[in-house]
Amino acid sequence: MSWVFGALAVTLGLILLWGVFAPRSQWRILAGWSVSDPHLHEPGGASYGLRRLLSGIGALTLLGIVGVTSASAVAGLPSESPRPSLVSQLWGRPDPSVVNRMIVPLSGPPSGLVEMPVLAYEDVSDDLPDYFDRLHNFTLLGNGDAPGYVGSLPDVGNGALDFADVVVQVRGPLLCIPRAVVVIETADTVQFAVYYGLPDGAADVPVDNTVSCPADAPVTGSVLIPLRLAAPIGDRTVETLAEDPIREVTVPST
Repeated sequence: MSWVFGALAVTLGLILLWGVFAPRSQWRILAGWSVSDPHLHEPGGASYGLRRLLSGIGALTLLGIVGVTSASAVAGLPSESPRPSLVSQLWGRPDPSVVNRMIVPLSGPPSGLVEMPVLAYEDVSDDLPDYFDRLHNFTLLGNGDAPGYVGSLPDVGNGALDFADVVVQVRGPLLCIPRAVVVIETADTVQFAVYYGLPDGAADVPVDNTVSCPADAPVTGSVLIPLRLAAPIGDRTVETLAEDPIREVTVPST
């Protein structure tokens, strides 16, 4: 129907402009045939002036209607989605935060904590990509040193990323914290596991991390955990403790 409206608008617009610039010609062609003597019944100057005024008002009104209709149509068109940032392309949305802790990995699963799936990893042993400078450090409700938080704070002036060989990504419940990391290295594989739990509380208050920090929590946050290795990953396979492969993240070459 849009083309029908456009054709009608153009036709009406031409008629109105005709009435503005040549009202006498318009009367003679459109109405002169209906009288026996066009010269005798031709309207006077005042009538042509009124016709010119009404045609001008009609043309402006039509122009306004067309403008509003066109603007609405353009606004209804699907807009091009903004190009996702490099961080979003690599790690998904929302942007992850960084666990700025110096971590000594365990050699086996701890008890009482909940394992979170390791989603991806990036080898940063050769060079740390610049985009890490734009990421914020992980906090629990604004607290960057919650009791029981894995590892320890790096020395002043340094960050955990400065010493990392690899960065692993997990998504964990928003009210829980990373509490332990397992790294098992062999000649052929590197295995990672990350465990979440609630912060330490009073010693006499029992805590059930399985209930409080489920791996399938509906609301989670993405974190990147920097880790040091005994040797570069190289050609070794990177996997979970269940021997499932972990996706590698690489920065696209420019």
